[in-house]
Amino acid sequence: MNTIDLLVIVVSLLISLPLMFLAVIVIRQSFQSNREIKRIRKNGEPAEAVVNSIRQTNSEINGHPEVYIGLTIPREEAEPYRTIIKTVIYMVNIHQYQPGRKVKVMVLEEDGKLKVAIDGVPVF
Repeated sequence: MNTIDLLVIVVSLLISLPLMFLAVIVIRQSFQSNREIKRIRKNGEPAEAVVNSIRQTNSEINGHPEVYIGLTIPREEAEPYRTIIKTVIYMVNIHQYQPGRKVKVMVLEEDGKLKVAIDGVPVF
């Protein structure tokens, strides 16, 4: 093996290893957020939220739009809780998430913080 071949191998490794490392981090983070949503749905309490806003991101997953949905969750002993959730919704169900509509959510309180997952939206 000559010096040029060795140099090509070293440069290829130096470029590809960081890219593979970055890909692993992104994929791991995606799976982690999906696990979190499933955990909230499993352990949370059902509630009803009012949709305040919906805005599409520039992404789609399997042809379905990724959106930001602004929600207000009324609470009996505290101020209403407002949050924005980034999720994917089926295009045929987009009418269910228009401002003013009510949606079912699961709410999990941990360490004084509320975590919210919309019930019935797909988790990819």
